[in-house]
Amino acid sequence: MYYIKRSMKYSLLFCFLASIVCIKVQAYGSPNFIFILTDDQGWTSLSSAIDPDFPKAKSDYHVTPNMDALLKMGVSFTNGYAAAPVCAPSRYSIQFGKSAARIKRTIARGPNYANHDQLGLAQYLKLINTDYFCAHFGKWHIDADPSRYGYDLHDGITKNKEGNFHNNNHRLQWNGYVEEDPKRVDSLTDRTINFIRDALEQDRPFYVQLSHYAVHSDLVYSQDSYMQMLNKPRGNVHKNISYAAMIMDLDKSIGKLLKAYDALGLGENTYIIFTSDNGGMPVLPIQVNQGRPYKQGLNSPLLRGKWDLMEGGIRVPFAIAGPKIPQGVISDTPVIGYDILPTVVELAEMHAEEAKVSLPDDIDGGSFAQVVLLDPSLPIERSTDALIFHFPHYNSVGLQEPHSAIRLGDYKLVKFYSSKRSLLFDLSKDINESKDLSESKEVKAKELEKCLSEYLELVDAEIPQDSFTW
Repeated sequence: MYYIKRSMKYSLLFCFLASIVCIKVQAYGSPNFIFILTDDQGWTSLSSAIDPDFPKAKSDYHVTPNMDALLKMGVSFTNGYAAAPVCAPSRYSIQFGKSAARIKRTIARGPNYANHDQLGLAQYLKLINTDYFCAHFGKWHIDADPSRYGYDLHDGITKNKEGNFHNNNHRLQWNGYVEEDPKRVDSLTDRTINFIRDALEQDRPFYVQLSHYAVHSDLVYSQDSYMQMLNKPRGNVHKNISYAAMIMDLDKSIGKLLKAYDALGLGENTYIIFTSDNGGMPVLPIQVNQGRPYKQGLNSPLLRGKWDLMEGGIRVPFAIAGPKIPQGVISDTPVIGYDILPTVVELAEMHAEEAKVSLPDDIDGGSFAQVVLLDPSLPIERSTDALIFHFPHYNSVGLQEPHSAIRLGDYKLVKFYSSKRSLLFDLSKDINESKDLSESKEVKAKELEKCLSEYLELVDAEIPQDSFTW
């Protein structure tokens, strides 16, 4: 295991990798993909820090040895982003490789303006190789059947209720309770492993998306994990026993999958991707703060959390491991959920006899394949250089004002529509978004405002005047 980050010299390593990945490898045929998507998992929810520059940006209570190990299996990203601060838009973006603004699905409830007649991730893989065997297990949260997008096995149009969710029942949601298969973490993992075995027996390349219901509410956990966390000293930031037990159960299930990955020899030809659909809860239990600050956020040092476009709502764990990807590498290159589709397509095509897929011009994502295979400092080529976020809604748990955000380089601008103001941050120096630079760097603020407005106009994004109050 070795460790690489930022400007350290790694020319020998990546020159060697370049010499081997530029050859289209046929020894194992089309590669396999395992995509683990967790729900509402914050950037600081793990027991190890994602960014070594912020060693305290980790949980002071949670126990996650398997997710920690997964981050070290390949390349992990300090600047990993979900495409939206809530679940459904983020999941649309992953499947279609587009921003929530372009898709026109920017919230999990209310009107849905998405065009469901477009190709999804699994369909692109089948264009590369018709033998691909594709499955989706767990939370889907897209208003069209998974079979419509190339999934041979799936659970249907599942949302939160299939994973123990009692909306508007505060006692059940936040007090916590025991189940034998909490949040379906065990059964989902077992079905994923069985699917992989079946694909191997059929000698078919596979793509499986394991979309966990954890760690979204309700707080559900096993008795064993609860007792382990009950006997562990609680932290100053993270102290909810029920939530910590649920995270432990999730981690154990991921450990079981990683053991199967090793036992089945999947490392030779199987990529494994790991991220979350949005940032973590800002506080536990939920609070209706009407845009007011939280005294102490669970995502600290990141600001706020789910439902907001501040860093706590969109920055998430993000990693990939697999064939020819070096272990223990940390990249600062910003990546986002809608980059996953073009990345999977490029990795699959590297093993194809000839390129078969031409992604449409309206794909927002760019492939990070060369970042993880060749050089972790490389930028990602996208149709728009910036990362775009759009949440034109009122939300009483969040900022309670429609807003959009753009990240370009180290700078991030958050634009608020009702109050007609913008905030500018230099994330390389101010990860907790505490110092607004919009006046001192007015030219930069105007540049980002212009870029954001032009993009939203280009994609005919939902406007705040038509926003849905949630």
